[in-house]
Amino acid sequence: MTAPASVGANSTSSDNHTPLVDTALLPENLDGEVKAAHRLYEHLIGIWAPGVIEAAHDLGVFTELTKGPATAAELAETLTTDLRATRVLLDGLAAYEVVFRSRGEDGQARYALPKELHGVFAADGLFSLAGKIGHDRNVAWGAWRNLAENVRTGARDSQGGEQLNQISQEDYTSLVRGINFWAPPIVDALATALRQLGWGEDTAKSLLDVGCGTGIYSHLLLKEFPELSARGLDGHRIIPIAGEQAARLEVAERFHGHVCDFWKDDWGTGVDLTLFVNIFHLQTPESARELLLKTTKTMSEDGLVAIVDHIVDEDGETSTQNRFFRLFAASMLATGGGDSFTVQDYDQWLADAGLVRVQLLDTPMHRVLLARRH
Repeated sequence: MTAPASVGANSTSSDNHTPLVDTALLPENLDGEVKAAHRLYEHLIGIWAPGVIEAAHDLGVFTELTKGPATAAELAETLTTDLRATRVLLDGLAAYEVVFRSRGEDGQARYALPKELHGVFAADGLFSLAGKIGHDRNVAWGAWRNLAENVRTGARDSQGGEQLNQISQEDYTSLVRGINFWAPPIVDALATALRQLGWGEDTAKSLLDVGCGTGIYSHLLLKEFPELSARGLDGHRIIPIAGEQAARLEVAERFHGHVCDFWKDDWGTGVDLTLFVNIFHLQTPESARELLLKTTKTMSEDGLVAIVDHIVDEDGETSTQNRFFRLFAASMLATGGGDSFTVQDYDQWLADAGLVRVQLLDTPMHRVLLARRH
């Protein structure tokens, strides 16, 4: 049986997620405390979503469904899982619109994975979330249980000082592949801003990507600007990943990865664009300032700094952006340190380094700050 029309090659599930607790069904004269409990309960059951999605990933459900729709019985046989429990898990995935459920002529429910999600769950997908799932399994699930203790202590180091977030090399290697999907809208906004500042396809520029991860931001910018060349700095486990992806995206001739401790090692000079993606939220205020002081020694005279991070703009206190950033800061606290700093924080660090902000751009889950010399 073919997949239902709603899960064709170009289908997408709704971006407006259907609530799981229908508060519209509550009587109008119901006590306010009861209404509030219903509303809060939906937040408390948020754990259900990663629970069913990550269990399905661990079991290989998505790998099997990339081959085509299947019944619970077919998947249970292939995966050697319990039939009833498999059906319960699949129905949970359908409730979150991760898979789609339809009933065949034989009366059995069949489950289909939308085509646009095939690569999202594949280990080698360019925008795969497999690394994020691994990070949840290895770090986040346990860390959130300790949030209350971290609030008590401030997640201080052994000397009582504010600590940098020190994710292990193993966990960083797993996670770094799982957040590539953040990059395309960010690069689109950044490339537009650079063109407004005079960059063109025939302009030869140099890019330094500090803590480059997979290099996805550099790689996509190289696609946007054919005369751009890029250097990526990161650890010895990560640079090979960035090199492999540069080849995959056909920009390897213009991307050069360097194993580097970016605190201790020299970055070179004459850089036209220094890029920091999700680096500053891992810092303390003191180390953030030091990073920008080091950056000025690397920049060309008319060079730019681009900071992509969870930057709080207090002028839009209740914006979707700020709400996400403040929750992201809580996640940093749970896993050992870090914060979402304000625009005013960045402006002060920039000023201390002889730099000034020239643009602040909104993108999903991030803001992009562009700065140059005074």
